[in-house]
Amino acid sequence: IGSFDMGRGLVAIGGGLGAADYWAGLSADSSDGDRDHAKRHSLRFHGNVGFKLSDVVSTRFYASVNRIDQQLPGALTRAVVLSAPRTGNFTGNQQRDIDSIRLQNRTRFDWGTTTLDIGGFVNAKDLFHPIFQVIDQASTDYGGFARLDHDAGPFAFTLGGEIRRGTIRAKQFVNTGGKRGAPTSSADQDARTANIYAEARFKPVESLTLIAGAIYADGFRKRHVDFSTTPAQDGRLSFDEFSPKFGALFEPADEIQFFANYSRSAEFPGFGEMFQTVSGTSTFISSIRPQRAWTAEVGTRGKRGLASWDIALYRATLKGEMLQYNLAPDVPAATFNADRTLHQGVEAGLSLDPVRWLRFRQVWQYSDFRFRGDAQFGGNRLPVVPRHVFRSEIWLGGEALHVAPNLEWVPQGAWADYANTTRAPGYALIGVSGGATLARGIDLFVDARNLTGKKAIGDISAVLIASPASAIYYPVERRSIYGGVRARF
Repeated sequence: IGSFDMGRGLVAIGGGLGAADYWAGLSADSSDGDRDHAKRHSLRFHGNVGFKLSDVVSTRFYASVNRIDQQLPGALTRAVVLSAPRTGNFTGNQQRDIDSIRLQNRTRFDWGTTTLDIGGFVNAKDLFHPIFQVIDQASTDYGGFARLDHDAGPFAFTLGGEIRRGTIRAKQFVNTGGKRGAPTSSADQDARTANIYAEARFKPVESLTLIAGAIYADGFRKRHVDFSTTPAQDGRLSFDEFSPKFGALFEPADEIQFFANYSRSAEFPGFGEMFQTVSGTSTFISSIRPQRAWTAEVGTRGKRGLASWDIALYRATLKGEMLQYNLAPDVPAATFNADRTLHQGVEAGLSLDPVRWLRFRQVWQYSDFRFRGDAQFGGNRLPVVPRHVFRSEIWLGGEALHVAPNLEWVPQGAWADYANTTRAPGYALIGVSGGATLARGIDLFVDARNLTGKKAIGDISAVLIASPASAIYYPVERRSIYGGVRARF
């Protein structure tokens, strides 16, 4: 339980009986939110049951059922975020409600040095999403997968693949106070994505692993418009990409690793990128293309004495990065393919344990994301992501009783627009968490956030050029405190 009338609970049970085992969990949460028009209610069930059919074959069935109802408070102008962050947007009673169910099976054949996993899944989801109009979608997707792993001596390899097919019955209505009004459009959306992958690993010496692999993916997206009160276009696009990767893992001692990777990646557009509103027409953007990147990464992770660390440096050169910009506060963002962009940075985590009752945890993220010689934006930095984010925690105590002050510091906020005319201010948030063990299997915990009540911008919906009237900002969570009890039997 906690601030803003928040309540959350989880009940889980698990066990085994002979060659079978099971686990099931039921959770619920409810909150008024830290802003006006931000109520949320959810109910979730997750469960699985497994069977050992023989010494070689085992199988497991999974089920997940979710019901999520949440109001959307919307974005604010910079001035409102920094003066009245509780403010919410009641226009159109905007919401995002989801009912979903997922069923899956995974069956394993284990021959010791070789294993084979095969399975299938089906998902069904209903989305009710009043925004500028009421988005009402019923979707079903299904697919199968297989993965073969072999590890013997200095050689190991993985072969696998997955196929996913999905359909969406997409309807839209006039938004009448968050309810369906007159119908405005109806369309059938169909998509498929499939991939096959392989990876080989070789150890020329015990401490060194050389890695090479690749993935080939293809797919299509198709829409047929059955009805629309405004002009709308049908369309179909197909994609295919081949992405190799190369890497090395060096382990000079126990619990110490150095790694290096160089890989290609690709991301296919979705329906939101393929069909965009242009001058009042739901237009088929036939020129949209996949986002492609080559990424180099080096780093180290490990533990030695009082220190443990995880450090990675990366540099990704992208072509056709799919970037979004906000058209209006209640209209989905438009997407364009940038020419060339660069993502490079550092992700570093360090933990120091000088004594049993004291631990220092530090995480630093440095992000240098920018255009590269763009015809419109030159070498401008990409918006939304701040250059530096630093998080720190000091853990005092032990498992029976502990307290942990924490800090999140963004010394300079992110750009709000692609033109780099407006930047969000930096901020520092101070919190504290704690816990105590009352008896065996019974623990208390508490989490207090933003103790100073700092008013700051925590997220941004980018625009091409921002102005003081741009409602594109989202505030950080206001001062809050949460606590609870955890019992295990």
